[in-house]
Amino acid sequence: MNGSALNGVQPALTSKWDGLNAHLLAHFFAVKRQDSEDKQSSTWVRDPDSPVVVAPISEAHAEIVANWQSAFENIGPDQKFSTLSAMLQTGALTSVLQAIQKQFPTIESLDQVNGRVASLAGRSNLTKLNSMQVFNGMPPMKITLTAHFRAYDNADEEVERPIDQLIRWAVPQEIAPDGILASSARGEPSLFASKTPQIIGMSFANRLLMPLVIESIPYPLSGPRGSDGSLVQAQMQMQIATLTAIDANDWSTTRVQR
Repeated sequence: MNGSALNGVQPALTSKWDGLNAHLLAHFFAVKRQDSEDKQSSTWVRDPDSPVVVAPISEAHAEIVANWQSAFENIGPDQKFSTLSAMLQTGALTSVLQAIQKQFPTIESLDQVNGRVASLAGRSNLTKLNSMQVFNGMPPMKITLTAHFRAYDNADEEVERPIDQLIRWAVPQEIAPDGILASSARGEPSLFASKTPQIIGMSFANRLLMPLVIESIPYPLSGPRGSDGSLVQAQMQMQIATLTAIDANDWSTTRVQR
């Protein structure tokens, strides 16, 4: 999640939050890839031609899930022969062998078998080695938050436009209206004629997170509205995720000095 600090000049799409600490305001913005001078690598930077949405957020947290699994826990005799293993561990098999010996007292070898089976009561094949967990990957980091908007002077400018911009980033930039054959006939890309949703970034307090994708975002159709029909207040419960899984270096680069 590398990138540069915000340096855009376009007016922010936001409500009026005079007097609110700047560290409580989250900035959302579009990002794009920028190639290095040698064209051997690229980094994500803010798109200066795109607007920025600013809003205070609450109930925000980032969830990092590492997928650790005990890979060998299902290959031991306890799992392969679960019934037999349970009988050995509880001593139930000893009773069965004793009953068989009473029925067939001439089978001398059962004495030795019975003694060995009895010694296994209360024992298990579990070891630290076969219970050791191995790292099996991780999903992208999930971020849930609630962004707040309210009208002070102009509901359309302070509420509707910021929300519209967030939704435009969440939905595909373009979905081709025609099928493969029609697109090919016009000389357009046929198999990949549509455009994916916009990749975004977010800065909040001392964290700069990019690239991100908006996974879910509501639109409050029945929210409070003014005389012109514009929303005058809205709480947007959004779910955002990193574009990829992150590593220690990615997390280190999210911290910025202001």
